[in-house]
Amino acid sequence: MRGIVARIMARTIARTALTAALLACGAGCANTLMPTPVGLDRAGADPFTQTPPELRSTAVPVFIASNRGVAEHVPANSPSRFNDKRSQQMHLGVMTVDVGAGKFDWSTLEACSREDNRPDDPVVALRSIEDFGAMWTGATGLDPDPALDQQVAVKFEAAVNAQLAKSPSKELFILVHGFNTTVPDNAALAAELFHFLGRDGAMVLFEWPSAGSVFAYQTDKSAATASIRGFRQFLNHVARRTECAKINIIAHSAGAPVAVEALHELRLMYASETAAQVRARNKLGRLVLVAPDMDLDEFRDSVSDGTSTIPERVTLYVSSRDKALDLSAWMAGFARLGQPLEVLTPRQVKFLEQDANVDIVDVVDAENRLGSWLGHSYFHDDPWVSTDVLLTLRTGTRPAQRGLVFDHDRKVFVFGKEYPEHARTAAKSLLSGGTGLDLPPEAGASAAPAHPPKPEAPEEAR
Repeated sequence: MRGIVARIMARTIARTALTAALLACGAGCANTLMPTPVGLDRAGADPFTQTPPELRSTAVPVFIASNRGVAEHVPANSPSRFNDKRSQQMHLGVMTVDVGAGKFDWSTLEACSREDNRPDDPVVALRSIEDFGAMWTGATGLDPDPALDQQVAVKFEAAVNAQLAKSPSKELFILVHGFNTTVPDNAALAAELFHFLGRDGAMVLFEWPSAGSVFAYQTDKSAATASIRGFRQFLNHVARRTECAKINIIAHSAGAPVAVEALHELRLMYASETAAQVRARNKLGRLVLVAPDMDLDEFRDSVSDGTSTIPERVTLYVSSRDKALDLSAWMAGFARLGQPLEVLTPRQVKFLEQDANVDIVDVVDAENRLGSWLGHSYFHDDPWVSTDVLLTLRTGTRPAQRGLVFDHDRKVFVFGKEYPEHARTAAKSLLSGGTGLDLPPEAGASAAPAHPPKPEAPEEAR
């Protein structure tokens, strides 16, 4: 009995500590424009040279796909349109996010976006949501309405395709948010990332029903798990029904298992096909996992089935300063994927090192100079890390080409002392169509299996 009480008290203490940490950090929130990525400052590359004329505005369009419930008696264009309840349907639409509206025009916003020390940070705020309606009306317990499904799908596809038609790359970027977040916060974050991606392509926010409370960690983790199938269906839908050339995914914290397990399901559904065939079928590009709050063994099982072979490349960002993941691991009793290699067993480290299609980036050198106390939102807050994340998403190049250095002892990529200059040089080259830096070759790794084992009873491909 005493042992049970002790375990309950330990978890209570852990939750209290996690709550205090997250309150202090406000991870995932975005009220003003993120710090200028070091590779995109005045001495670096200009990310806006190919920004479509129609998007040169303080208004940033962000598409939304959400399995959140809809608040009753709230207008379809209200920022409060969605609540924290789960839905078996998928609402599709487009949001307008203001970046500096009222105080900036495009020219001043463009200029200040490349300033290191801004005298005035542009405020980022969700202005409105245009909800096209709910798709998949035939979900369990609901009467199907094929005509409505088609109407919503066609409107969403037309809006996405219209924006892609203006884009040089025609690539789609999907943000899968993390724990303790709200729609306005996530919309702002997606808009900031898209802004520094040069507004090239289209940005989609996959909005799963986070409770938006530091006291709802387990609730959020359950809601994220319940969203995996919906995300997989959405990926398949936009691959088939839009004119995007490629789908790139960035998943943060508790959103990481949503992205990984959705791809896992796709790999198993098409187990008879090669990784290249599955990649082409679903137009998969880069998968970026930042501070992933995911059980390491769960990730291992997914990779063992070939999940990491179907994106073009998987980039995993970890930090030894990530106190949020330390607390998460303590609560769960198992290591998290985003924790540093030092806390993993030799067998776990070897497993990660052997995957030839996964690059591991330890951000601790950047965090030691510039990071926050909690160390969980570095992909947004840290100008060094945000540079690498953006270059990864936009160009898909290898870490050495982006200015990172390979640590042969730890088998990870790190930010060296010369990173700011490397980042500026690499960004100038990559964003102008070059190949980035010509640094020493990266250490090789054993090839990941090209053909994963078939599941015992594979689901019929749809």
